[in-house]
Amino acid sequence: MKKFAVTFTLLIMVTFAGCSNNSTAVQSQTVETTVKTSDEALALLKAGNERFYENESRQVNINAERRETLTKGQDPYAVIVGCSDSRVTPTHLFNAGLGELFEIRTAGNVLDDTTLGSIEYGAEHLETPLIVVLGHENCGAVTATYDAVVKKQEVEGHIADIVKRITPSITETNASSVEDAIYQNIKDVEEQIKEDAVIKELIEEGKVKVIGAYYNLNGKVTFLD
Repeated sequence: MKKFAVTFTLLIMVTFAGCSNNSTAVQSQTVETTVKTSDEALALLKAGNERFYENESRQVNINAERRETLTKGQDPYAVIVGCSDSRVTPTHLFNAGLGELFEIRTAGNVLDDTTLGSIEYGAEHLETPLIVVLGHENCGAVTATYDAVVKKQEVEGHIADIVKRITPSITETNASSVEDAIYQNIKDVEEQIKEDAVIKELIEEGKVKVIGAYYNLNGKVTFLD
């Protein structure tokens, strides 16, 4: 049974009477949540993003007590395969804290042997039940690929390797726009992960679920499965 303790730090302003200067004290409250399944993990992500989107984010799992707990190991409830874009930080988008999300980020959320190995580690060794492929609005890597394929613009340096990996999401589906390509890239990466030998076995055993998601830069995450 996989367990994950979610610690919510509540900031409570306490005024002490009889003091010449008002002082405040910060009290913390711990709320533990047991995550057994991918559905439970997904529910936590959805709730966290709702808080973020509604500007109600809370400081969670970042206090000294939490940091001390994590010296004994990690137990994340979701692997997030996302883009390196500075506007798309999973821990913030899902209002999560330290040790909750196993983040793997590359431009355009593309995969290679290293990223696949990292995903395998999160799913198999850390027993994380949910893998989310997180694409996003105005993705620069997908845009660069679209411009290279459709507009025949040249790409230099190692960015060419990123473009090469995303190109099938455009050419094989005749994507009519960058947005189409972004959604197709999410689906393609999701399918690649599902075909990984280690992940495929975990899926067949009912231990892991892989889904896609799209982040709108206004703050909302939409899950695609």
